[in-house]
Amino acid sequence: MSNALTRVAYAYDRLRAYPPEVAGRIATALSHALLTREEPVLLELGVGTGRIALPLIARGYRYIALDADPAMLEVFRQKAAGVMRKVRLLLADAREVPLPDESVHAVIVVHLWHLLPDWPRALAEALRVLKPGGVLLEGWDRVEAEAECRLQERWQALVAEEGFPVVRGTHSRRLKEVEEALRRLGLRPRTREVVAWREERTPREALEALQERLYSFTRAVPQEVHERAMSRLWAWAEAEFGDLDRPFPVEKRFFLRTSRLS
Repeated sequence: MSNALTRVAYAYDRLRAYPPEVAGRIATALSHALLTREEPVLLELGVGTGRIALPLIARGYRYIALDADPAMLEVFRQKAAGVMRKVRLLLADAREVPLPDESVHAVIVVHLWHLLPDWPRALAEALRVLKPGGVLLEGWDRVEAEAECRLQERWQALVAEEGFPVVRGTHSRRLKEVEEALRRLGLRPRTREVVAWREERTPREALEALQERLYSFTRAVPQEVHERAMSRLWAWAEAEFGDLDRPFPVEKRFFLRTSRLS
């Protein structure tokens, strides 16, 4: 496993984590969607470093944590070391889930669909492994942060100057596509806001998230172009913000979409 992959996994864990009280609210919402008399088995596709999984595991659920990135799974394993009795780690692709048909009570998918160009395969796999009456639980954040948006737009302009225009908004478009696909299958997805909260972030942290390509829109840009753009962006940010460690407010909301099989 490369040092670069490990560094990115730790950066993701630190910069994309939920505050404990928010993580608890999300876990409660997910728990309330489980309608089964059996001991539930939960599968998360794209578990990452466990920001969704760990609060549920702490509540005693049997959990299958799947991810295609070994570095993400390793960080998850370290964090879950004391509660692994009911946890199974799967290093696998969400488009080829190595589980039998109708084997889990819930499939959790948070911020994954937009990372998969052939997402219908992953959706089909998620529905295949669900038991009758099981539930697909999709979650996502909406973030409002004017300072961070300015940094991202500046990065976008800098890579465009290098001849690599970046199209953003794939995440929201993909959510609509998945919902349409679920409705065509006869399901009735229902969406609600689970929790809203405010955090503080610094320009330095926002720059690090861009530097480490924690956002999907950064990944198609060649590394050398990204490095040149980031060098210019750091200089621009220092001139624009002055103190890169002075925090700015970030407004966040988490949404949950529930689709239950008949």
